[in-house]
Amino acid sequence: MQRVVFLGEELREAQARLEAAQSRAGELESEARELRRLVRERESAVAERRSEYEESVRAAYRGEGVGELVGILESLAGGESFLSGVRAVRVLGHRQSSMERYRESRVRLENTARQLEQKGEAYERAAGEERRQQRELLQKKRRLERAISRLGEDVARIDAELVRLRDEHRELLSRPGVSMGSSGGLAYELSVADKIVAEPVEELELIEYQRLYREAAEEYGFGEDWYILAAVGKVESNHGQNMGPSSAGALGPMQFLPSTWEAHGVDGNGDGWANIMDPEDAIPAAAAYLVLNGAPGDWYRALFAYNHADWYVMQVLAVAEAYRQRAGDEDVGPYT
Repeated sequence: MQRVVFLGEELREAQARLEAAQSRAGELESEARELRRLVRERESAVAERRSEYEESVRAAYRGEGVGELVGILESLAGGESFLSGVRAVRVLGHRQSSMERYRESRVRLENTARQLEQKGEAYERAAGEERRQQRELLQKKRRLERAISRLGEDVARIDAELVRLRDEHRELLSRPGVSMGSSGGLAYELSVADKIVAEPVEELELIEYQRLYREAAEEYGFGEDWYILAAVGKVESNHGQNMGPSSAGALGPMQFLPSTWEAHGVDGNGDGWANIMDPEDAIPAAAAYLVLNGAPGDWYRALFAYNHADWYVMQVLAVAEAYRQRAGDEDVGPYT
């Protein structure tokens, strides 16, 4: 159970990392689109500047601009006005300006292309990280599914083992003395039953049984090991589903023999009666009896005193271990 919880946390973290990677990839893709737009604009500007420059070159080759320039220079040589010199400078400046604009456009285009290339590389890295996170998320999902499947198989196997043990030892369960304590026989137990309180009570929900197990274990000094007390209740009566009497005369949710109850019964709810049929009395009495016989220091001894059979001890411990594993509690146990 704890493994399933751990894998669930890993899955949530992997999902968060994947979403972050997807967000980063989206941002980089948006930036790359903007840079591609700038590249197109600057390619257009470069083409325009190049066209201007080439037109100037062609004009010079045809003699158009040069003729004008030569005429101006000849006028200067002949002593014409300063305005002619200004015209010459303007013609030369225009040619120089066209060349400079073309070079500037080329530089801007190259810079933008480099930025686009860098963004492209960053985008590829982010996309690669996103793919890696997706693979990791898928792997963790599969691991979680396998862990859940194994947990279900474990629970089913434990339930099947309980059924097998119950069937295998059905004969032992029917013998006098198999239930808790020492029995003087069915007739004797029935005679003792007339002397104790054995009044039916309203059936409790399973959650109430769990609360009583926890509270009784805490009261009698083994709160962390309440799983064992719950396992006794499961094996004895399936948490109040089979209140008896058994073939040996045992009664109630914890299947006390009347003779044992007469000596060890507890008024757990303080109503003035120690009722063998009442979970609020029987569960604290079971906890007290286990402590009396060695719990929590020696669980085997305590459980064997509860029911004199090795198989019974092993069955209770197996159920307790299943409960502990389902709760993911690593602070106690294992009980097997």
